[in-house]
Amino acid sequence: MSGIVLYVGLGIFVVGGIGLLIAAFRTSILWGLTVLFIAPVAIIYLILHWQDAKGPFKTQVVGFLIIAVFAYMSGGISSISSEISNLSGVKISGSTKSNISAPNVPNQRFRCDGRTHCSQMTSCAEATYFLRNCPNTKMDGNNDGIPCERQWCR
Repeated sequence: MSGIVLYVGLGIFVVGGIGLLIAAFRTSILWGLTVLFIAPVAIIYLILHWQDAKGPFKTQVVGFLIIAVFAYMSGGISSISSEISNLSGVKISGSTKSNISAPNVPNQRFRCDGRTHCSQMTSCAEATYFLRNCPNTKMDGNNDGIPCERQWCR
């Protein structure tokens, strides 16, 4: 039952958002596209075109209030936290200890500078740092978390 209330509130909020978008498109195509693609502009639209936007805005406020009251009545974030803490007693089959020992990599020595390949690295520690912290690296062909196994991390 409580889940239904949450979805009703969310549905009302979304309907209000769609109504605001429709009101913006009725004003002009430029306003509609801007409100659609640049969310903060909706606030500016709301202020400048209050007469057109007040109905959808009030609908969104009602939806938000339903969601907020539901969250408050359900215990809010604390109830979610307690549910997560209840999962700590769950046993997962299989070994939780990895047979891969990752080297301790101090972050101060390296920085992401665009290098992506093992041939550009000078140590296992550097390759490990790049794999863990830098985007688009191509140093772990078998996706086991150990970079440059043929050159540096044997």
